[in-house]
Amino acid sequence: MNILVVTPYPPVLHVHGGGVRMFHNIRILAQRNSVHVLSFVENEEECEAVKPLEAFCESVATVKRIPDFGPHWFSLAPFMAWEFRTPAMHKAVDDAIRIHEISVVQCEYLQMAQYRRTGIFSILTIHEAYSANAYRTFQRTVDAIEKLRMFSRWMSMLNYEISMCNAFDRVVTMTGEDAAYLRSYARSANIRAIPIGIDAKEFQPVPDARPEHPIQIVFVGNFRHTPNVEAAEFLVEEIAPFFPQMEFVIAGPYLPSTVRKPLNAVFPGYIADTRSLFHSPNAIVAAPLFSGTGQRVKLLEAFAMGVPVITTSLGAAGFPVVNRKHAVIANNAVEFRAAVADLAASLELRSRLGREARRMILEHFTWESIGAHFLDLVECSSSKRRGGAAKREPDRAKLQ
Repeated sequence: MNILVVTPYPPVLHVHGGGVRMFHNIRILAQRNSVHVLSFVENEEECEAVKPLEAFCESVATVKRIPDFGPHWFSLAPFMAWEFRTPAMHKAVDDAIRIHEISVVQCEYLQMAQYRRTGIFSILTIHEAYSANAYRTFQRTVDAIEKLRMFSRWMSMLNYEISMCNAFDRVVTMTGEDAAYLRSYARSANIRAIPIGIDAKEFQPVPDARPEHPIQIVFVGNFRHTPNVEAAEFLVEEIAPFFPQMEFVIAGPYLPSTVRKPLNAVFPGYIADTRSLFHSPNAIVAAPLFSGTGQRVKLLEAFAMGVPVITTSLGAAGFPVVNRKHAVIANNAVEFRAAVADLAASLELRSRLGREARRMILEHFTWESIGAHFLDLVECSSSKRRGGAAKREPDRAKLQ
């Protein structure tokens, strides 16, 4: 089967969670199918980064992303759709379909839904429910004028997300929570949740070579993602000042200059191999995530490596986490500070959480078990589609 995967960002490892998920999804599909990848890139470095895909894909091509920042006053589509809309990508998709006789088009992220084509089995991967994020922002906004603007943004995103989910043959979410949310609006959509997996051999517990290593509070994130910026600000403002004797490691690229840098915090930037941060048992991963949806790869890695985790109920979405068995759930600053104090004081608690979290990963989140769901989604579903009549729909999901 010839599959075309269209991505807004390079599907690569060690940059952000979405890239990890896309990379392994493509790798698994390529085991039994001919997979072709079209990815937006921003620079030559990203062009080089996608080359490892050539080892198992039939073709890998890139398109330079030139965002459209025009106002588009009369468009009902959200800004993100225009930001990723280029004639070059539309042409590349049409050419790939013709040249490679594509039978399945898989669009990664909502902003790439516009590259769906009629008559071809289509899959949309929703990495996070953007309209849910827009709604939470609307709720939190106080200023009347800004609240009106956030309401308009929420309605635009919700309308676009529903229409795209209904248009695709299959929709995939990372968590059951996101699947249930989308089903409540997109009633005719075929939505299923397939979580992100992890290579449990690559990410496994590595005991600290120095048992006397001081306890570190660790957070890892790509700071182009607003929930990660909010988490970093929460840690340096609400948690770090109460534990001056502990070192806070806040790692990841694109950290805004507005984030305060207390004396007991270090900001190493991009870390090529995050495993170096997760020295068990004296690293504590703190993920105070209060916005965003989807599944957090940073927690997958920490759980797999047997590192104790403190996160919010929202951060734990997609994992069958039992509080104080697999991780500590803390939903405000007071609870977070208490959790840090408890874990810092108890080696036994840190070790037990790490063991149970690792067991959870081995039972539910290895690629060996998850991979079959990807193959079934594409192969079985597209076979059924070919046996029936194709939907009569517009040639492309045009922006309104």
